[in-house]
Amino acid sequence: MFEADRDLDVPVWVAAHRDELRADLHRHGALLLRSPGKPDFDATVAAFTEHLVDYRGGAAIRSRVDMTTYTASEYPQELEIRQHSEFCYAHDWPMLLFFHCATAPQDRGQTPLTDNRRLLREMQTEIRAEFARRGLLYVRGYGYNRTWQRSYETESREEVEAICAAEGRRTEWIGDDQLRTYEIRPAIVRHPITGDDVWFNYAHGFHISRMDDGIREALSTSPEDTDDQLWPNNVFWGDGGEIDPEIITVVNDLVESCTVQFDWQEGDTLIVDNMLCAHGRRAYTGPRRILLKIAESHADLVAERL
Repeated sequence: MFEADRDLDVPVWVAAHRDELRADLHRHGALLLRSPGKPDFDATVAAFTEHLVDYRGGAAIRSRVDMTTYTASEYPQELEIRQHSEFCYAHDWPMLLFFHCATAPQDRGQTPLTDNRRLLREMQTEIRAEFARRGLLYVRGYGYNRTWQRSYETESREEVEAICAAEGRRTEWIGDDQLRTYEIRPAIVRHPITGDDVWFNYAHGFHISRMDDGIREALSTSPEDTDDQLWPNNVFWGDGGEIDPEIITVVNDLVESCTVQFDWQEGDTLIVDNMLCAHGRRAYTGPRRILLKIAESHADLVAERL
């Protein structure tokens, strides 16, 4: 964590120390910038990177605040959001995440962080090998406030189909207007800068066994609703086989053991390397407003380094 004096111009300082900060980010996975002066979020991010990207097609429930800023999540505040890396289920993903605390929660509401390198190192050899060998098939449904129109920011089915086709994602239309997508992705990937192999998937969160009673209650409209109707996402082995829920439980226990957290203060900016470090959200009550910017396409970075 870097804690600045009130008089320090944080964006100017970040620009002057950007290379050092990036090295620290690759070493630790996340950096917290804290200043009583409440520095400008846009300027701080611009001092660190010029390559912001869109969230279009993501699984989270969030809204666009302006052209480059989103709400961190609008998932029901009484529910926890499990540890995840943004777009780990997609063909491309942002390398950098910037979270900014506009309104600090008074009751929980932390953004816990998980070391994806440590998680992979400490995973049972047999489980790690099976994930590496078989990969994952993500099945994503769109609904419960995160409709395909909201996710892809369009009313055009044809445009959604074109986006998904370009990204290697198969689409299926169900009924009049329900979308389901299918995408095969690796479970373990290599960081293009550090060279570290990292756990980079969301099997432990998307799997249907993770639908606890709180989520059931939030999503259910009828006692007759089935799991398939309620749960918008699921994950299978890449060959289509079902993943044993016991494996998912073991992984989730390990995730929690590799997780740390801090309490937000207004004006904080958290920089996360999206591959090295997963994040989540603790449940909370009362006001809380965390903003998000995402940056630096993994695919573009790899292409530049070829």
